[in-house]
Amino acid sequence: MDRKAEEKRRQRHSLTLLEQVKRMKESTEIVDVVLVAEGEKFPCHKVVLAAFSPYFRAMFTCGLVECTQREVVLYDIPAESVSVILDYMYSADLLLTNQNVQTVALAAYFMQMEDVFSVCQKYMMDHMDASNCVGIYQFANHISAEDLSDQARKYLYQHFAEVSLQEEILEIEFQQLLTLIKSDDLNISREESILDLVIRWVKHSRKSRAEHLIELLKQVRLVLVSPSFLVEARKRNTMILCNSECNDLFEEALKTIRLSSQPSLSLRYGMETTDLLLCIGNNSLGIRSRHGSYADASFCYAPATKKTYFIPSPKYGEGLGCVCTGVVTENNDIIVAGEASAVKMSRQKTRNIEIYSLCTTQLRELYALGTIHNDLYVIGGQMKVKNQYLVTNCVEKYSMEQGTWRSTAPLPVPLACHGVVTVKNKLYVLGGWTPQMDLPDDEPDRLSNRTFRYDPAQDKWAEGAPMKYSKYRFSTAVVNSEIYVLGGIGCLGRDRGQTRKCLDAVEIYNPDGDFWRDGPLMPSPLLSLRTNSTSAGSVEGKLYLCGGFRGAARHEVITKEILELDTWENQWNVVAINVLMHDSYDVCLVARLNPRDLIPPPPDLVDQ
Repeated sequence: MDRKAEEKRRQRHSLTLLEQVKRMKESTEIVDVVLVAEGEKFPCHKVVLAAFSPYFRAMFTCGLVECTQREVVLYDIPAESVSVILDYMYSADLLLTNQNVQTVALAAYFMQMEDVFSVCQKYMMDHMDASNCVGIYQFANHISAEDLSDQARKYLYQHFAEVSLQEEILEIEFQQLLTLIKSDDLNISREESILDLVIRWVKHSRKSRAEHLIELLKQVRLVLVSPSFLVEARKRNTMILCNSECNDLFEEALKTIRLSSQPSLSLRYGMETTDLLLCIGNNSLGIRSRHGSYADASFCYAPATKKTYFIPSPKYGEGLGCVCTGVVTENNDIIVAGEASAVKMSRQKTRNIEIYSLCTTQLRELYALGTIHNDLYVIGGQMKVKNQYLVTNCVEKYSMEQGTWRSTAPLPVPLACHGVVTVKNKLYVLGGWTPQMDLPDDEPDRLSNRTFRYDPAQDKWAEGAPMKYSKYRFSTAVVNSEIYVLGGIGCLGRDRGQTRKCLDAVEIYNPDGDFWRDGPLMPSPLLSLRTNSTSAGSVEGKLYLCGGFRGAARHEVITKEILELDTWENQWNVVAINVLMHDSYDVCLVARLNPRDLIPPPPDLVDQ
């Protein structure tokens, strides 16, 4: 008998045993014990109970009085939980719901059924949200479930802005609330949320909680609250207005705010989260030997503070291969995509920097990646068909919520090495090259200066006004709802085979008016680091260009400086020199990150 046949035989044998034992329970045959919970009786078999529960095995084998008793009373365990666990013992089905999971977990904990307890923990982790994480956290602490407690605490802190608005948090004890609002790790952007929570918590049971108001208010960082909010909170709440000590706290905070523009108190976690330029994907070229530990890191730059940080590169975390493009979704998920194999995408969470594989689609390269809401679009590119590379107009959409791919309306023309940006929930595809049969092999196909707009509501493409230059290897960014196209390799007008050169041109597109205008020339001609990925990003109404290849007549020289374009002044400035540690990065994105989660730069780089 071969191995597979033997396995099937064993499975049939196990299923037969399970089915027969279940039938005997249902017909109360050979029943030798009855469990009693909340007055409800559950006839069953000692051998089954002992097989699944060390608690019952010990009870029935160590000579206790229960060995001879027909009935075993289970105190403080709901009848529903006993029923659910017995169903699992006799049928392998564990029917958990949001309403019963904690009581089933307690029963499993009492019966020492680690497998059931683990399933209950996983269920609570998977179904955790802002409305129940506080209760799960308290439950986990009560039974010393460390993994569940840690997961719930992280969720509570990370989603505190939303959790603080739920009714559940108003039920916690004073000491628990005090511990929470003392923490620097709460992910809130405004201290007003903490003050509002304290007031609501006291009001929820004012008679018993009013005595805690002063101690709680002392943990609220009142100088971080806006003066108008402080004044209004005091005016609307008599428990503050009529308490001299509360009034003193508010007056002192208002006085401090008037005298100082910079708060002296430490900020909470969410208050430090800011828009950062994120240069992702790299190789180790250009890394000094003393910076070897940074070879696998990508670069972050905070324009507001002019500080640099580093983040693990997703290609090293996921075996993604060469990163070719990326986007940041509405939910602030950082998505990067690779090429030269079946296209893999890696999703990077911005809290605790978790990296995991997202999806895979058909093999292609030199494509563009766009996003609308939280859907991803893989647009155009070059595909290998029967050992030949063909430029395609295919567009595929990936739903991150459903985890599914589907085809959408194709591009009007095949394109590769093009750029894509999102403005007002529409995709704009710019430039690139399109296949032609009359060009020599050592040149790419005809360059494009065309502009295409995709409307997901209608699943249709429309063509807009063309750019002045046909081009590829340019950078793109959206500033104040206008599209900036910077540098690249190209030629003036429609590509008819004329000479191509490195460009210092900046073209600006207004989607509402469907027209292009010239922007301020770059300090020198500049190419993007990759053939179709941007080296630019927009933060607080200013455009930043992070490195690239500088040169004329297509002579490429690596630059490691960061340029800033003030779009109101139309003036370029160098804001950082030699901060880009690697020789090249694959794509520049803008994401909301917290410096606490990032890797600090080496000391000698800071000194520079």
